[in-house]
Amino acid sequence: MNDASTAFPATRPPLGCAALLMEVLRGELRERELPFTHQREAIARVLFESPRNFSADEVGEELRERGEQLGKATIYRTLALLVELGLATEHDFDEGFKRYQVQVGAARHDHLICTECGRVFPFEHPDVDRVLADVVASSDFVPITRQIKVFGTCNECT
Repeated sequence: MNDASTAFPATRPPLGCAALLMEVLRGELRERELPFTHQREAIARVLFESPRNFSADEVGEELRERGEQLGKATIYRTLALLVELGLATEHDFDEGFKRYQVQVGAARHDHLICTECGRVFPFEHPDVDRVLADVVASSDFVPITRQIKVFGTCNECT
């Protein structure tokens, strides 16, 4: 039987992995003969250095706080490129826009989503992992990704 850690590996890099992910990005861009620009690096750092999900607008806000002035089109193109390269994942929480986060290993994305304020709370629970690992093992299935979305109202909005 698969255990939960092998059926659905964690999606977060250990602390300090941003530099390693940046090297992976450099290599992927070099392989595709695409330039490693300052703009791409700045946008990637926002994702690689944080455990959060970001909208494109939030990436722009974070960049401005870091003293960077990048256009929305550049941000969207770079986020799409990071998803294409397998270094980020794109999520649709029915907010009218996408959210992005760093991708490490097989994707495991479990979220509680407040329908009042729009806040997104990532969660992990070993029982969920065990149940899904049992389902996967008994189905002779090889998971690539998983996504659990629970919509409701957070304690601040109740």
